[in-house]
Amino acid sequence: MKSRKKQRNKLDEMQEQKLLQIEHTGCWLAFWGLAVSLLVQCCMGLEWTCLAGEWVVFMSLSLYVTIACMRNGIWDRKLEPTPKVILGSSAIAGLICGFLQFTRSYREYHALFGSIAAGIFMMGFTAVLCYAVMSIAASIYRSRVKRLESEEDEDGK
Repeated sequence: MKSRKKQRNKLDEMQEQKLLQIEHTGCWLAFWGLAVSLLVQCCMGLEWTCLAGEWVVFMSLSLYVTIACMRNGIWDRKLEPTPKVILGSSAIAGLICGFLQFTRSYREYHALFGSIAAGIFMMGFTAVLCYAVMSIAASIYRSRVKRLESEEDEDGK
C-alpha cells in the first residue's frame, strides 16, 4: 500500500495570512448567519425539530471556538473578562431570549400580560445563567493564562 506524501505548502507568508483572514471571515459569517437564521425561525414559530440541524452546527461551532480559545488563553481581541463585560453580555443574551419567549408566547396564546411575564422570566433566568457560566469561564480563562505564562517563563530560563 502506498502512503500519501505530505504535500508542501505552496503559499508564501502573505498568501498564508490572507487565507487565514478569509477563513476567519468565513467562520464568523457562518456563525452569525446561523445565529440570525435560528432567531428568525424561532420568531416565525418553527418547532425545535425543524431547527435541529442548524442548532447542532451552531452549537458545534460555538463549543469548538470556545474550547480552542480557552486552551490557548484567548478571551477576545478587544474585551477583557471583567464583571462589567460579563454583566453586559449576559444582559444582551437575556434580552434576546426574553424577546423570543415573549414573541412565541404571544403568538401561541394571545395573552399580552402572560406573554410579558413569560418574557421577563426568561430574560432574568437567561441573564443569571449566562452570568454564572461566563464567570466560571472567566475564572478558568484566568487560571489557564497563568499556567501558560508560567510555562513560558520556565521555557525562557
